[in-house]
Amino acid sequence: MTNSPLRKKIGYTMLMLLVLVVAFDQFLRYCQTRLEPYNGTPPLKNTMKLLGLALHNYQERHGSLPDDIRDTSTGENLLSWRVLLPEEVSETLPGYQNSEPWDAPGNRALTGSLPDLYEHADNGLPVTLSDQREAGLTSALGVKNPSGNWNGTDPDSEPVLYINNKPVLCVGVAAAGRVPWTRPVDYSISEVIDKLEQDQTSPSPTILFALFADGYVVPPPFTWKLSAPE
Repeated sequence: MTNSPLRKKIGYTMLMLLVLVVAFDQFLRYCQTRLEPYNGTPPLKNTMKLLGLALHNYQERHGSLPDDIRDTSTGENLLSWRVLLPEEVSETLPGYQNSEPWDAPGNRALTGSLPDLYEHADNGLPVTLSDQREAGLTSALGVKNPSGNWNGTDPDSEPVLYINNKPVLCVGVAAAGRVPWTRPVDYSISEVIDKLEQDQTSPSPTILFALFADGYVVPPPFTWKLSAPE
């Protein structure tokens, strides 16, 4: 009984420390994902930061990163994981058929309805925002390991690609490398390495930004390494 006030004080102190840790974590996340100032259309770096936030929100709600929508009977990838993220940042999509491929007639309207989440300025290249919207193109591609899972999510059995000493989650590519946002296509680890090697001597690099799981988005120059399974 004599220790009760002390226990209460210790418990209160621990609670306050927990609150401070959570608050500091939120502050860091804000600092990592805060947007660059801009006029008009957001730059690609901002788009990548919002994508990181949407991925974080999805993982918090579902316990894992999003997968492509697959045909349960054949295993065929029908729609990209990208269609699952707009609602994580309070965007509403038109109706779509998750049992049909991305380019099926029932999903063509969805492909042409590019969400704000994936819009960005043209990074100095001759591609206008209206062109981007009409074609439904995105510069955001996931980085996948040989099994098709997200890079860095299974280091015990899969190789991990590190960019600037962190497992890379997504890359933001130049206009020539964009893809329809609903199409289930991403980069493999080997494809990213090939692009990075080519970019070293190219006047027009393909990979413009790297997004990490902690929300950081960085531009070149990049360093990279591939680690074997642990």
